[in-house]
Amino acid sequence: MYTSPSIVFGFHGCDQSVADLVLHEGKVLAPSEESFDWLGHGIYFWEGSESRALEWAEKKQAEGKIKKPAVIGAIIRLGNCLDLLDDRCIKSVSTTYKILEAEFADIGESLPLNKDTDKNGISFRRELDCRVIERLHQLNNTLIADKLGLKSSTRSKRIQTNPDFIDSVRGMFPEGDHLYPMAGFRALNHIQLCVVNPNCILGYFKPRVSNTNYKAF
Repeated sequence: MYTSPSIVFGFHGCDQSVADLVLHEGKVLAPSEESFDWLGHGIYFWEGSESRALEWAEKKQAEGKIKKPAVIGAIIRLGNCLDLLDDRCIKSVSTTYKILEAEFADIGESLPLNKDTDKNGISFRRELDCRVIERLHQLNNTLIADKLGLKSSTRSKRIQTNPDFIDSVRGMFPEGDHLYPMAGFRALNHIQLCVVNPNCILGYFKPRVSNTNYKAF
């Protein structure tokens, strides 16, 4: 993990009613706490892609979960980021999996699984990944609590404001069909952000969704 001074732009797909509350009434986005969240629990954004956020909202509309698709833009400081494009962070997640695997074996239970795999081998219900990331948060918070001499590792203000607290999680996900035979690129590749510490969201804005079509030379 590293402390990032950089600022990134994230985009959150939602219902228009939610966008109005955030953009016009100063409400904050609620974190997702689903068992299958790809990067654990937190507030989710598509990094640098307002069009993908809109596509996600339109898909939810087709499923009857959203009435009117909308997108909220956010200016985000990653802070102390568990960046899954960084070798050290990848190793931390791998180590956490081994710890979780041993814990489940001790109690005689099976680990949760990543489910709903599409034709390209991409899972859309990542219950295993979510449990691993959440266990990593727990272990990290316990270390912070021990350093501070706290009896509990719950996310108290003293833990959340500690420099070692994980503010955000960032991951790159290959998704979709190959762009062409043997291609190393997929049609829906994206970087996803999960903001754990809402103080990392410096502000919200209404984006102008682009429909730019890139033409082949």
